[in-house]
Amino acid sequence: MKLRTKITLLSSILVMTILLFVDVTVHLLFVKIATRNEREVLQNKWTEIIAETGATMILKNAWGSKLKDELSADTILRVFDQQSRLLYEVSRQSRFKLNDIHFNLSQSSQLTDLQDHKILIIHLPVLSPEGSQKGTLEIVEKWDALENNLDILNTILITSTVGAMLLSLVGSTILANAILLPIASSIQTMQEIERSLKFKKIPAGSPNQDELSQMTATFNRMMERLEESFQSQQQFVSDASHELNTTLMIIEGYANMLRRWGTRDEDIRKESIESIYEETQRMRTMTQQLLTLASSQQQDSEPYERVELVGCCQQVVAHLKPVHERQISIFTEEKEIWLDANLAKIKQLLVILLDNALKYSSEEIEIWLSTDEKDVHLRVKDYGIGIPESEIKRVFERFYRVDSSRHRKTGGTGLGLPIAKAITDAHQGTIRMESAEGEGTDVIVTLPQKQQERLSLQ
Repeated sequence: MKLRTKITLLSSILVMTILLFVDVTVHLLFVKIATRNEREVLQNKWTEIIAETGATMILKNAWGSKLKDELSADTILRVFDQQSRLLYEVSRQSRFKLNDIHFNLSQSSQLTDLQDHKILIIHLPVLSPEGSQKGTLEIVEKWDALENNLDILNTILITSTVGAMLLSLVGSTILANAILLPIASSIQTMQEIERSLKFKKIPAGSPNQDELSQMTATFNRMMERLEESFQSQQQFVSDASHELNTTLMIIEGYANMLRRWGTRDEDIRKESIESIYEETQRMRTMTQQLLTLASSQQQDSEPYERVELVGCCQQVVAHLKPVHERQISIFTEEKEIWLDANLAKIKQLLVILLDNALKYSSEEIEIWLSTDEKDVHLRVKDYGIGIPESEIKRVFERFYRVDSSRHRKTGGTGLGLPIAKAITDAHQGTIRMESAEGEGTDVIVTLPQKQQERLSLQ
């Protein structure tokens, strides 16, 4: 069953239920109010007649001419003594039997159905001048007016209910169409995406805050992110393929040199073997970095722990100094700086930043550490060749290099800074670069001291 049909049926059933409840309530209230009004009229009339006639005259059936004037054709009077014995019965034209009527000595009233007629029965005590009860007067009145009024009322209620149901059906259909129009548009757009495999957005109507508008906006944002991710993946595959193809072409070229002249020329053989080895190492490094970058972007990374950043920097510097024989200085006003992090990832981040600084500078490299109330700040500064301002915003893109002609000298793959950014993002931090050509480069990393949500999950 379609959603439009469900909405129409459910709305119609709900309206029908409400209308039936209202009809029954109106019917019962009408009967109750009409009965109360008629009872009060009869009680007041006959109480006054009893008071004027007197108990003795009533019990002796000596009503006089007043009784004939007040007694209608549809009314029967019965008088009972104190022992509930019928003394006499008075009526102009009795058209129904009273055998099934329950007698009550005390003052009471009831509305009942008798022989397909509405009958109103009232019991009034006959009191002596001293106030003692001498008997009971029973007034039985056939109430045809109530039946006529109920017939009219029921006709009006049925007619209005049927009309309201028809209007409700039409209104429910219009409402369902209005509600489902954005959904139908969404379904059409999704089907077009499925057929064409192209990213499309749902046309947005007037801006408001209802649920359907929020759903449309959420879907459009999702399409934007999927399109960006898809384009990023395509670019990544293209860049990776290009880098690997370049390396393979170089290896193939040197292999051809070996095949043609390597057996006769010792210098060509040595150069080819050395170049093939370097390109193989570079391909291996690139593959490892690709795997590292992919693992850094996984949602489930390694657990965090309390890491002391000053000591961590000292360890990394101690490992790099003997290899590069360069001066790397650490500056901080704190003896210890603690944060919640993954120790291996933080060390990898430091190695990447220091490796870049070592490749593109020849002077001293500085590491500045500081803290504030919530964050830890790490700054790696070199005094090297620098980066043009127009290129800074792209340095964190995968395989991007400011000068592609020099990356084979330095052994760069264009994946170091993207890995650093992935590590920083995984720690809910930020990384940015400041640089000037010929003056040097600053890489500033900001990491939160506490990873409360992550640690609580662990």
